[in-house]
Amino acid sequence: MKALLLNIFTFLLLAIAVLETQAATAQNSEYESAIAITPEDKGLEWLACPDFLPCTFAILRGELGGNDMDIYLKFPSKAKIPFHTHTSTERMIMIQGEFETTYVGQERVILKKGDYAFGPAGLAHDGYCSSKEACVMYVGYDSPLDAVPYDK
Repeated sequence: MKALLLNIFTFLLLAIAVLETQAATAQNSEYESAIAITPEDKGLEWLACPDFLPCTFAILRGELGGNDMDIYLKFPSKAKIPFHTHTSTERMIMIQGEFETTYVGQERVILKKGDYAFGPAGLAHDGYCSSKEACVMYVGYDSPLDAVPYDK
């Protein structure tokens, strides 16, 4: 009898776990769809960056002011980006051009097409689009997008 009750209890726990997983999956699929977007997509809306940054950005996923947002970020050729910080971490993949950046206390790096970079939240950095073409990168943010000028 004890074994039977244990089996029933185990079955009920597994059933609840499966139902919760299915409910979570259904909930996620209700509001989020798979996407594939190139920087040349005509449907992208390119927005201006804060005045002190010479760039534009297009939101790929998420909302301005919200958490968990992905963007394309575009700098014109030869643009100089002053030191600044973000409250969010940044996960970047270079899509086009060649981009130089220095994080405070670290060596300057050059990002080329396909390169990945990670920027910790709050760590000041600058940049320079050193290519003849515009620099375009994918950037993912955990918390709301911001940029704050930084004085060394």
